[in-house]
Amino acid sequence: MTPASALLTPVLLALATLAGAAEPPPQITQITWLSADPPPSMGNTKPGTGLAGRLVGFMVQQWPEVKHEIVPANAKRSWQLLAQGEQVCHASSLRTPERERVAYFTNTQLGPPLQLVVRRDKLAALPRNAANEVDMGRLLADSRLRGAMVAGRSYGAFVDAMLTARSTTKTVVFYAAADYGSKILPMLAVGRADYTVEQDMALSVGRAANPRLDELQSLPIQGASEPIHAGVACPRTAWGLAAIREIDKRLGTPTGAEMLRESFGRWITPEVRLRYGAKVDVFYKERAKPSVIR
Repeated sequence: MTPASALLTPVLLALATLAGAAEPPPQITQITWLSADPPPSMGNTKPGTGLAGRLVGFMVQQWPEVKHEIVPANAKRSWQLLAQGEQVCHASSLRTPERERVAYFTNTQLGPPLQLVVRRDKLAALPRNAANEVDMGRLLADSRLRGAMVAGRSYGAFVDAMLTARSTTKTVVFYAAADYGSKILPMLAVGRADYTVEQDMALSVGRAANPRLDELQSLPIQGASEPIHAGVACPRTAWGLAAIREIDKRLGTPTGAEMLRESFGRWITPEVRLRYGAKVDVFYKERAKPSVIR
């Protein structure tokens, strides 16, 4: 060994030791849960009965040593906070590749793809294929029809890409909303817009509170036929990784999976259950075990 290498050896060993010493995970003492659960007019008639309220209530029981607080936040604000690395978690958010770049996820729901919801008197004007699916690209280019969407909300990777590609279009208005757009469907019903993209179950629940929504109909979107995942999202930081692992540990049990199935299942329409029920069953069977967090 040369004198130079003899001098370098202790330094290299020290560096290797430092590199191999894993940093202890941050202590989680409090989680601020961001939520935009629908207001009472959309069927959430009691505090804590929305998806976020039920999930956080479960966490309070299963993880009592941590302080849990729900804070209202719309989609745009929620994702600003997560992208900034704030110590917050979103209780129920659509999972997309873009969002995975700034947040860790653990899945809580497997749901049907979002649908195009349209006024019945505009059905004839929709560009559709032989399977009765709406061609979103042609629709967004049609100046005769007016779309209404929520700023900052994800409508799934396919529809998001279509909206981004036509970000300068004047055929769609993006509205700031305190939630995920509970006022959009009533807007369509009174003719202030012609179409939006929404969950089929939101239309079903909305009709129970507002009979005017019978003027609306949902249709599948061409290219967006696969079920979508939603889940808890925490920032892609050391704190967020520690938080999501602890959350996943409590959800990844038979008790956690059953709570999620019951919470989400209340909103599923019979048509959706018939079409996607088998895939949902598989999802919750896997959800009863801890996930691999990436």
